[in-house]
Amino acid sequence: MISFRASLVFATILIAISMLNGCQNAREKSGPDDIVWIKNSHAQLFRIGLTKTDSFLEVYDAPNSMLSIGKFCWGSSSKIEGYQKIENRSKIVSLSAIHTGMLAELGLGKSIVGVESKQYIAHPAIYTSSLLDSVQELAPDGPIIPEKLANLKPQILIGYVFNIQEKSTIERIAKNHFLVIWSNNHLEPHPLGRAEWIVAMGWLLGKSKESTELFQGISKEYLAIAKQAANPDQGKKSDMGSNKSNKNNRPTVMMNIPYNGQWFVPQGQSYMSQFILDAGGIPITLQPEGSGSNMVGLEKALQAMQLADIWINTDNCNTRKCLTEMDPRVLNIKALQGNRVFNFNKKLNPNGSNSYWDLGCIFPNLVLRDLHKIIQNDTQSLYFYQRCK
Repeated sequence: MISFRASLVFATILIAISMLNGCQNAREKSGPDDIVWIKNSHAQLFRIGLTKTDSFLEVYDAPNSMLSIGKFCWGSSSKIEGYQKIENRSKIVSLSAIHTGMLAELGLGKSIVGVESKQYIAHPAIYTSSLLDSVQELAPDGPIIPEKLANLKPQILIGYVFNIQEKSTIERIAKNHFLVIWSNNHLEPHPLGRAEWIVAMGWLLGKSKESTELFQGISKEYLAIAKQAANPDQGKKSDMGSNKSNKNNRPTVMMNIPYNGQWFVPQGQSYMSQFILDAGGIPITLQPEGSGSNMVGLEKALQAMQLADIWINTDNCNTRKCLTEMDPRVLNIKALQGNRVFNFNKKLNPNGSNSYWDLGCIFPNLVLRDLHKIIQNDTQSLYFYQRCK
C-alpha cells in the first residue's frame, strides 16, 4: 500500500508539473494514463513516475534513447501491464562497486547478499565492516559463475551491461526467479547524471526521501563550484570598472596514460570532459562529439598534449619516474615539466580498491572540488587526488 508520504509527493508533483504538459517527450506516453513522471536533474537513462496508488521506474539503454531495458512498478495494484512488480527487496545482488556503494550510502548494505568481486568494494560502510565477510562473490576472476548466482536466490539483481553474453546468462538464470535491473549509469554523460542514479535506487528500495535529499545536497555544491569556476572574477572590478571572465586563460587538461601504443582520450561530451569544463579548465579531447573515449595513436596524442598545463588520472603511475619510463617523450609535456601531474589514488585501500570509483561517482561534488583546486593551483587539502612525486 502506498505510503502517506508518497501520496503527498504525488499531489505536489502533479501541481508542480501541470504547466509543463506542452513539453512532454515521447517517453511520457507509456504507462497508465494517470502516471506523472518526475523530471530528472541530469540523468537520462531512467525515469521515475507516480500515480495515486503506485510508483514506476523505467530504465533505458543509452542517453536520449527510446529503448527501454526494464520497466518496474510497486504499490497497491496487483498487476500493471508492461511492468514487472517489485514486492521483495531484502536480498540484493549488486554487480558493480558503484551500485554497492550507493546501497551502502542509503543504509542498505545488509540487504546485499552477492557482489561481482570483493576486491573492488571500497565504500567504508562495507569495506571496514563485517558485512564484507557475509557477501558472496559471484565473479571474482571474470565472468559470472551461474551456479553461485542461482544458489544465492536473490530477489533483485542490480547490474550493468558489460557484454551481451553475460547479460543473456544472467537473464536466463533470473527468469521467473528474480528481477534484473540494468543500471547503466556509467553511460550518463554528466557527472551529476551518474550520481542521480542514487535517487532511482532510493525510490526502488524504499529510501526515496533520503536519496532525494542526499542528491540535492550533492548537486547544490557541485553547481556552486561550477558557477564559481565559470566566473572566477565575479565581484572583482576590472580596470574598466566591469566584471570580466578569464575564460581565455583557462588551463588545458590532459587525461589518462598510453596503453599498448594507444591513448584513451575522453571525447568532448564525456563525463570527464564535463568535469574539467565545470572545474574551470579546457579538456584536451581531440574529438568534440561523443560521450565515450577515443583510442588515439601515441604519436598523435603526444603531439596534441605537449602543451597541456595539467595532467590528471595517470592510472597506475604515481610518480614522474614511472611516467617517463613508460615513454621518455612525455618529458616534453608542459604539465610534467611544471610538476602539475595528479592522480586519483589518495584513497587507495590496502586491497587495491579505490574510493574514487564508487564514492567519486556518488559524490561528484568532491571530485569537482579537487579538480577546481588543482586548476586554481591550490592543492593543500585534496580529497581523492594527490600530486605525482
